[in-house]
Parts: sequence; C-alpha cells; structure tokens
Amino acid sequence: MVVNIIPEDLEEMIERENKPVIIDVRETFEYENGHIKGSIPIPMYEIFNNTEKLKEFKNKDIVLVCASGHRSYYTAKFLEEKGFKNLYNLYNGMNGWELANNKIES
Repeated sequence: MVVNIIPEDLEEMIERENKPVIIDVRETFEYENGHIKGSIPIPMYEIFNNTEKLKEFKNKDIVLVCASGHRSYYTAKFLEEKGFKNLYNLYNGMNGWELANNKIES
C-alpha cells in the first residue's frame, strides 16, 4: 500500500536513524531548480523502463517526490505492482514541501 505523507511526516522520517530513501521522479531540470537534500534524482520514465535501478532499496522505506504529488504517486503504485514495499508519496510534492517552509537545495 502506498501511504501519502505530508512534509512534517517526511521531516520526522529524515530524523530517524533508519532514514528513508528519497527518490525525486521529476525531470532533471526540475531537480536542478531545487530538491530535498539527500534525494536521489531518477526521472519517472527511467523507473518505468528499468526497476533494476531501485533493486538495492527494495527493503527500505522509499519516499517518492515530484512537483505536486501526482507523478510520484503513480510511480509508487507502479513499484508496488513490482513487489516493492514501504512506499510513501509526498502529498503535494515539492510544492507542499516549499509551502511548509522547508529547505531546498539547488
């Protein structure tokens, strides 16, 4: 099951000892304009074409992020169908992250 989380939830997850893997599924230019510190840029189409890139994270908490939460949700559902567990979607994506006054890197 894909769980929608809000920025405050992600902040708490980042503070844990067992940090989640944060995957930013936006296009490269979007990622370069600002992203969550420590996130890994893997555009959605790359994930749809090759889930092998994520094999090493299969047993970890994975948080998917995009601009608004839509692309990341569909990507999380796709990964769920491929057998991935512990999937989280950042609800409202980077838009929500920034509205909550969280830091972004560029």
